[in-house]
Parts: sequence; C-alpha cells; structure tokens
Amino acid sequence: MSFNKKVLLISPLLLAMNSVSMACMKDPENIRNQVKDAITANGLAKTKVMSLYTNCVLRVKDNTPNKLTLKSSKTSNSDNEAEKSMYWYRGMEIKEYQTFDKNRNEKISCVQENSFCGIAPQFTYSQSYLTNKKPGVVIEFKTEKAGWLYNDFTTKHKCKTKAEGGGTYGLGVTGTSASCDSAYKQRGIGNIFNEWLSKNKVQAQVAYVLLKKQKK
Repeated sequence: MSFNKKVLLISPLLLAMNSVSMACMKDPENIRNQVKDAITANGLAKTKVMSLYTNCVLRVKDNTPNKLTLKSSKTSNSDNEAEKSMYWYRGMEIKEYQTFDKNRNEKISCVQENSFCGIAPQFTYSQSYLTNKKPGVVIEFKTEKAGWLYNDFTTKHKCKTKAEGGGTYGLGVTGTSASCDSAYKQRGIGNIFNEWLSKNKVQAQVAYVLLKKQKK
C-alpha cells in the first residue's frame, strides 16, 4: 500500500477521534452532545469554557429542559466574609465573559463602565445573578491569602464594602472608589484590580457556567 493510500485510510479515523475528544469522556454521549450544543448556542464555543468541559474540569451539575449548568472541580466555590476571604467572585453575562476571555482573563471590561461592577467573597451570592434570562459565567478570583484583598482595599486604603454578599467591592465607575483614600480614589480600584490580574497577582478561573437551552 502506498503512503498516500495509508493517509487516506487514517485521516477519517483521526477526524472521528478528534470529534469524540471534543467533550468530557466521563459523560454519556447524549450528555456530551447536549453540553457541546448548549455551549455553542450560548456563544461560548471559542472560549475557555469549551476546553474546560473537554478536559472534564467543568462537570454537569443541573440539566433541565430550560438550562444546563456546569461547575468546576478545580475552584474553591467558597462563601466567606470579606475580612477573611482569599477568593472573590463575579457573575458575568455572556457578552462580558466573551470579552474577559478575549482579554486572556487579564481585564474586566465593566471597570471602565458607568456601573457598580461588583465582586463578592461569596460564590453562591455571585451565582444567583445568573438566570435562564441572563446566562453566563461565574469567575473565581484567587488572591495571595485569606484577607489579602480586604487588607489592601479597606484596612490600608479605607475603601468601604457593601454589606450584601459578605461584603462586596464595586470596581466600576459608580462603585467603591469614591469611598477610598485619595490615592485609590484617583486611580480607581477597578484599574488597580485589572493591574493585579495582568501581573498574575490575582488569578482568574471559571467556577460555574449557566447555559440557556434553545427550544426545539
């Protein structure tokens, strides 16, 4: 058999293997197809969400006629008070997450917008912002140690937390910066947080995904 014929025979097999590998093999085929379809339909096929599911980091949590949720096995997903938290969370709707993914998880876009743009130390609080009508992704932000962010923002620079969600900070234009000392008020805590992300001082990971199912 010639080399060309061998290539022709092998190629379909490689294509089939590649197709199968595009999903978590721990799930049955029908579930894999549902998840891939939902990720694609929600505009997340070219984001980290797809590869995290492919590698079985994101696992199916809820699967109903209207929605499908995925939860990470690699994140903390913790609920703490601001003073003691090492992890912080933000629920991002699809468009915001797409931009965050394009920015390589190094820049939160709503920092520059006329919005609160909150982060909270409680996963369940941030998760509650996502619904069937507002699908999206919860991002977990890992800081250096427990209480690190609170110590910098509040203890050192007098920024005030909002009581809800364990004590939230607003990174946007209408957020927390106005309550901080002159140094952080001028720079804006959202810009400071984005600098930490870009320098890997704060690391971001996908913790949870809520996908709206398309009605057939």
